[in-house]
Amino acid sequence: MLERIKFMKVNSHKKYGYVPRYYDARKERLNAMIAEYKDDDLMDQDSAAYRARMKQRMERSWNLNNEHATQSRSANVRLIIILAALIAVTYFIFDYVDMFSADIISIDQPVSVQ
Repeated sequence: MLERIKFMKVNSHKKYGYVPRYYDARKERLNAMIAEYKDDDLMDQDSAAYRARMKQRMERSWNLNNEHATQSRSANVRLIIILAALIAVTYFIFDYVDMFSADIISIDQPVSVQ
């Protein structure tokens, strides 16, 4: 009898038909390049479209090399700044320790009365 009466109903979880989607720029670029190379087999090398595609490929490769050089340069600058900061901090720590040890040495020495 008590089994039929429910004071609190437990709901089951809801199911959604959501399929996550995202944009993969690298995959799009690769698919475009594959399509370009397939089309190149059908074109003659003297056509204007072929020259335009070759120019685009050269610009793309130049931009990739230029981007790599920029990233490398910024990483080197960041490394130099971090090393300079570490050297400065180390110098100030050792300078402070030297002043502190000089104070301790002067305290340990007996004062001579004349």
